[in-house]
Amino acid sequence: MKEFDFRDHTILVSGAAAGIGYAIAARLAEAGARLALVDNDSDGLARVTEAVGQAATGFAGDLCDGEAIDTLFGNAWDTVGPITGLVNCAGVFPNTPMLEVPLEEWTRVIDTNLRAPFLTTQSVARRMISAGVKGSVVNISSSAATLARPGIPHYGASKAGIEQLTRNMAIELAPHGIRVNAVAPGLIATERVMAKASSFGKVEHEAKTARIPMGREGQPAEIAGLVLVMLSPLASYCTGSVLLADGGMTLGIPRY
Repeated sequence: MKEFDFRDHTILVSGAAAGIGYAIAARLAEAGARLALVDNDSDGLARVTEAVGQAATGFAGDLCDGEAIDTLFGNAWDTVGPITGLVNCAGVFPNTPMLEVPLEEWTRVIDTNLRAPFLTTQSVARRMISAGVKGSVVNISSSAATLARPGIPHYGASKAGIEQLTRNMAIELAPHGIRVNAVAPGLIATERVMAKASSFGKVEHEAKTARIPMGREGQPAEIAGLVLVMLSPLASYCTGSVLLADGGMTLGIPRY
C-alpha cells in the first residue's frame, strides 16, 4: 500500500536498542524509511543499527541529560536530513513499592519517561517548523496510565503525564501541520518482560495475563504496526489521540 511507503521519510526512534523500539525500527526499515535511532545502550544500538541495515544511523545518548538532548537531536537532524516523524519510545519501568521508592529512582523514571519526550519533541518540532516540514509524532504510553497496580507509582504517573502531554502538544503543533498521537501498549512480550516472567516476576505475570480477555501477551511487532499507522497518511486526520493496545486488559473483569 502506498500509505505504508516511507521511502521519502526520515523517522527518529528513541529507545531503539531493544523491545518495542527495536520492533518499530525494523518495521519502518521494511517500509523504506531512513532512520535515526537513539538509545543510551551503545552496544545494543550498534547491533540494531547493523540488523536494520544501511538506512539506519545510530546516535548514542542519555535522554536523562536534559541539556544534551537538543545537541543530540540537532546532530541527528543534520546527519540524516530533515525529520518527518518522531517516535518517543525510550522508557524505564522499575518495580518498587511506593513507600520504598528513593528520590533518585523517581527522578530517573520521570526524566526518562516524561521530561525526555517533551524535550525531544520540542527540539525536533522547532526544527520541523523552521524548515517548513509537516510530520507526525508518536509517543509510547502504557495501559499503566489508567490501570493502577502496586510497585509503579512513578511509571504510572509518567505514562498518565505523557498522555496529557500528547494532547497539549497536539493542540499547539496542529497549526504547523504536525500531528501528535500516542500508542498505549498493555502487557507486551519483550525480552525484558519475558525474562522477568520466567523468574522473580512469574506470579505477577500470570496475574496480568489472567485478566486479559484475549488470553495472551501482545507482541512487539503488533505495537510497531500501530505506530506505522499513526505515522502514515491513514491517520492524517488524527491528532491528540491515545490508541490503546492491551488485548482488553483495561476493559474490566474478564471472567468469574
